[in-house]
Amino acid sequence: MEASITFKSIAKKFNEKIILADLSIGVENNSNHVIIGQNGSGKSTILRLLTGLLDKDAGSAYIKGKEISNRSEETKMVTGYMSQIIDLDSEMTIYENLSVYSELYGVSKDNANARIYNFADLFNFKDQLFEKPLKQSTAMLRAIQFSRTLLHDPQILLLDEPTLGMDPQYKTKFWNLIDRIGKDKTILFTTQDLSEAEKFADRISILHNGDIKMDGSFSRLVSATKGLSKFEIRFKETPDESVVDFARQMPQVLKPLINGNSLEFYTHDKKDFFRILKHVIDREISDIDISFCRLLDLYLGIVENGLDS
Repeated sequence: MEASITFKSIAKKFNEKIILADLSIGVENNSNHVIIGQNGSGKSTILRLLTGLLDKDAGSAYIKGKEISNRSEETKMVTGYMSQIIDLDSEMTIYENLSVYSELYGVSKDNANARIYNFADLFNFKDQLFEKPLKQSTAMLRAIQFSRTLLHDPQILLLDEPTLGMDPQYKTKFWNLIDRIGKDKTILFTTQDLSEAEKFADRISILHNGDIKMDGSFSRLVSATKGLSKFEIRFKETPDESVVDFARQMPQVLKPLINGNSLEFYTHDKKDFFRILKHVIDREISDIDISFCRLLDLYLGIVENGLDS
């Protein structure tokens, strides 16, 4: 499938710290693509590079086949960006914030007015349109930011933690709208909410140490674990490190650790689980949990250095 966004060997440093290192990724046309990663991993940097708010240090990036170093008016018009930071002008009313933005993108006054009132109805801020942003809740301000992003009907949406600070009511409205418009738009978003990534993204990229460590649909990422399961043995009292040391002696056991009163580890082979269980059977065990590896497990395994190798 044709890519709307392409990064080739992108590099970016801040104060000699490498944020992105030889990053390459493609975002397919009319798809919903999410990037997940730790705070400071470079998720926001990727979006800011695409908007022209930051310059890359090396590599090439394209939107609709156009290199972003030579961003044209056409490229600007097809993208809509929602910052993680609330960046509405506090000196203007909400209506003025939206109206001025529409003018910058060449939306006619009649179309802008119709769209503003449509979003105001949808996200329940019609009564606040002529108030200033400082008086409003964070959830409403995020909804207003999102509405502003859509005013010029861009083909590509760049959304940085779009539901951050939203309550469940606003999140539901947000994702319902994404479902309606997503078939005709390319959406690249970042999130720390892994349940949103699992549920709404066609493709998931896990960013760590400046590069993409895993990339694909949720089902593909999980199937890549080849039956990897997470095991947890809960004790009535906190086990000592000798339990972890025993698990580490098994080559196929990954990331054994003590979490509270639990021993947690990953393995492809249930026999490893039974060997460990036999080793600790004389201790007071309160519960046992076995689950197939999910996105959270993959993510934690990668950022803690283990499951991607």
